[in-house]
Amino acid sequence: MLFEEVKLHTARLAEIKQFYRDTLGLKVAADSDTSFTLQIGCTRMIFVHSETEHEPFYHFAWMIPKNRFQEAKAWAAARVELSTQDGEDETFSENWNSHSLYFEDPAGNILELIAHRNTHHKSDRPFSAEDLLQVCEVGLVSEDVLSTVGELEQMGLNRWRAISETFAPVGDVSGLFIVVKKERIWFFSEQKAQRFPLEVVVQGVGRLQFG
Repeated sequence: MLFEEVKLHTARLAEIKQFYRDTLGLKVAADSDTSFTLQIGCTRMIFVHSETEHEPFYHFAWMIPKNRFQEAKAWAAARVELSTQDGEDETFSENWNSHSLYFEDPAGNILELIAHRNTHHKSDRPFSAEDLLQVCEVGLVSEDVLSTVGELEQMGLNRWRAISETFAPVGDVSGLFIVVKKERIWFFSEQKAQRFPLEVVVQGVGRLQFG
């Protein structure tokens, strides 16, 4: 599953634009008074200004080459404070065969850099922002995880690995909806999952909107 576009809302448009452009050194592909776009490999990430009672925040992951995790970690640690859990600032999932690290942007979005060992993505050059390959995870918060999984399956998407009533990955290694129950604590974070407007374009499926 490939995310061609991911559109997220933010109450801190100017602040996070500066973060992605100046702190992380990413190129802003498009810019206006109400939104800006990042090109993360083959995925367009659009942040849209939104005035709401609660400030929107999301979880998403960027895929990196499977042989460049430690270099990617050094790149991130030189720019941001890495999130920790149980005293560790990285994690390895045996079930997923992947390495991950996490950090947050000024709006509280929970970013993950993930290197999946089971992919073909390798790099023969030092890691840089150009090695952010695509958005490969998007958090989808639900009151009823299993019902949401069923709706995604009706669209032709498949559950991936083990699922539960509070956590369910749907898609494949290239792109996953991380369906979590509302109020569940996000991994490597102290934030409870909340629902905010989300819009994505999935290759072969089309544009999907979630409230």
